[in-house]
Amino acid sequence: MKRKGTKDLTLTQRRKIEDWLAIGATKKQIAEQLGVCLATVYNELKRGECTQKVYSYTDYWGERHYKQVTAYSADIAEYNYRLNQSAHGAPLKIGNDFELIREIENRVINEKISACAALGRIKRENACRTIISKTTLYRYIRTGYIFTRLTMQDVKIKPKRNQKATIKRAPKGTSIEERPVEIAERNTFGHWEMDCVVGKQGTKETILAFTERLTRYEIVFKMPDHKAATVVRFVNKLEKRYGKQFRKLFKSITVDNGVEFSDFKGLEKSIYGGKRTNVYYCHPYTSCERGSNERLNREIRRLIPKGTDLSTISDNRIKAVETWVNDYPREIFGYATSAELFQTQLAAI
Repeated sequence: MKRKGTKDLTLTQRRKIEDWLAIGATKKQIAEQLGVCLATVYNELKRGECTQKVYSYTDYWGERHYKQVTAYSADIAEYNYRLNQSAHGAPLKIGNDFELIREIENRVINEKISACAALGRIKRENACRTIISKTTLYRYIRTGYIFTRLTMQDVKIKPKRNQKATIKRAPKGTSIEERPVEIAERNTFGHWEMDCVVGKQGTKETILAFTERLTRYEIVFKMPDHKAATVVRFVNKLEKRYGKQFRKLFKSITVDNGVEFSDFKGLEKSIYGGKRTNVYYCHPYTSCERGSNERLNREIRRLIPKGTDLSTISDNRIKAVETWVNDYPREIFGYATSAELFQTQLAAI
């Protein structure tokens, strides 16, 4: 008999059942290990019943043959258990749309995007037959009834601490106070924010990140050090990439007051002669004035965590991070990507 006070089986216990069955344990042995009655084990096996394809034999010509067998899946059993529990209340909006559930889980885990972004992109691609809201999605994840591979720990974003701005000295270049209002309104293309993402303490390598304010498009470089002359050199490299179009693409760049951005004349001067862009300096400790840049720096940190020795990160890896950030579905754009919007703006120019 089931022991007094024992609760329903947990996912961990279901995993154990899977393991015990794999080594040939009997139903009676499993019941004894779990401390439940034999009927509970039979009911559990029925709840998690599924069909699997397993290797059978290889024939004379080397062709592998498989057969279909009935097996037990802890994930299916857990899902059916949660579904039955939720049935005591209002019916679930997601119903039995297993494809949507698995697709959201796969995109969050494999593509490392948020559950909200995964759902929005699926809707944009018309790849689901069930429509649920963002609120409903996170409720399902929080309760654990539907998503067996996702928890709130997978989707939470830690809030940033606010710092009080204290202006001790005027910026070396043009203050953000003199920046045209239209830039703050994000109605025009070609206005960027720039910042450095540092590596492991005691190392020199640094990531230089540019963010376009309208499309949130990101351009990322790895620099050998954190010096002002190096930053100017990489801005020159970027100007060479776009040539005469640079002035149209980079109408302004907003930076903080870090020493690496102190050479404002070098940042503004074109390698082709004349002025190539306008550089504006934020107020001290006011990262919200470069909000898009700061937000996307956190995305970079998801793939290159704080404390990483950047000397071990290849340029190909940096390029892959840049591509991942630009291909991220964004709710603010109806789950279009920054890469899509940036290409549209380039075509217009």
